[in-house]
Amino acid sequence: MIQALFGVLLGGGLLFGLVKGQGDAALTVLLGAAREGVETAFSLAGSFALFCGMMGILRASGAADALARKAEKPLQRLLGRGANPEALSYVAMNLTCNLLGLGNAATPMGLEAARRLGDGDRANNALCMFLVINASSVQLMPTTVIALRAAAGSADPGAVVLPTIIATGISTLVGILSCKGLEKWL
Repeated sequence: MIQALFGVLLGGGLLFGLVKGQGDAALTVLLGAAREGVETAFSLAGSFALFCGMMGILRASGAADALARKAEKPLQRLLGRGANPEALSYVAMNLTCNLLGLGNAATPMGLEAARRLGDGDRANNALCMFLVINASSVQLMPTTVIALRAAAGSADPGAVVLPTIIATGISTLVGILSCKGLEKWL
């Protein structure tokens, strides 16, 4: 569906450029945007590789497991009785990656945490809470946004850190309170 919409928009834009007699300009803009997309992807790949490597080092050194053990009690309290202990390690690693702004690196651990938290075909309270926290995009360091701003030539790519902390803090708090309230109501 998205591919069809994208194709229609792209084709419509090119057709409009041709009808207006500016086919060369439309093609130049199209190729320039494609080049910028590839350049941005490569700059993001570098920062993504750096932080994935750091997470690999944390896991290999045992620091990730130590963090998961320290976070087990607060996570058990947050997620409730539906959270089995084997899922908490995956939840802790997922939240750690998200706190560092590494959403792509967090995805495999988040999927495994969701699988282990789930209750067969039904979502339990623990899984719902985990998904709400993930959807609120809790971050302390928005590394992907900083990398995008740096790739775009921003004078101060890190200027988004404080607003991000405030926004994700509020959204996470509202999400947790909503989830806890609905647990009691439903």
